[in-house]
Amino acid sequence: MIMTLGCDGAQQEQNRQEQSQQEQSRQEQGFGDAQVSASASTSAEAPSAMQQAASERAPSAPAAPAATPQEVPTNSDAIRPPSDPSAAKAPKLGPVHKLTVQDLDGNNVSLAQFAGRPMIIEIWATWCGPCKVNRRNVHSLKGLLPERLVVIGMSMDTGPQLVKSFLRSNEANAHEFMASEEFNSFIRDINPSGLIPKTLYVDSKGRVADLAEGVQSVDWLKAMAKNLK
Repeated sequence: MIMTLGCDGAQQEQNRQEQSQQEQSRQEQGFGDAQVSASASTSAEAPSAMQQAASERAPSAPAAPAATPQEVPTNSDAIRPPSDPSAAKAPKLGPVHKLTVQDLDGNNVSLAQFAGRPMIIEIWATWCGPCKVNRRNVHSLKGLLPERLVVIGMSMDTGPQLVKSFLRSNEANAHEFMASEEFNSFIRDINPSGLIPKTLYVDSKGRVADLAEGVQSVDWLKAMAKNLK
């Protein structure tokens, strides 16, 4: 009986010792896990602390200037296409430039083709003696008149064949035309007299400088030609 109790007591004592050892082992293992967890936590927090310290030490970059809104051109600032240079250089047409006559083949001719150049227009006919004298005076100045001056013969004959026949044996001007009713009406508005020869002096802008009646002297023709602008 005593031995049984003694054996049980020894067994119980051994069990308590084993439980104590197991408890100590669990405590030691838990302490180790706590150290590992603390170390991991410290390692995870370390970069964040380092980054914060670095950001505090680094100088802040200057702020970029605010973008200014681009100005939109108004109608007055808008780019306009270049104007036609030929239109800018074209001279304005005057009253004489707007007249249409006929050439010796019956084709309509606009006097606008002579815009920008002064003109001497001798109004004549093949049957008119004084007209022939006036033409000879004009022709005597050939080579002495300004190059830009245009000399035109404007016939009052009934048909171009009469003029063509006359020019076969007489000197011609650079331009020989037949007077149209439009041209005759224009002349009558200035001088209603039906007498010829008449000499029409026109400036480069197509304006009438003078309408002279009768034979023009060589000196007068030269002076008028020089003064026409």
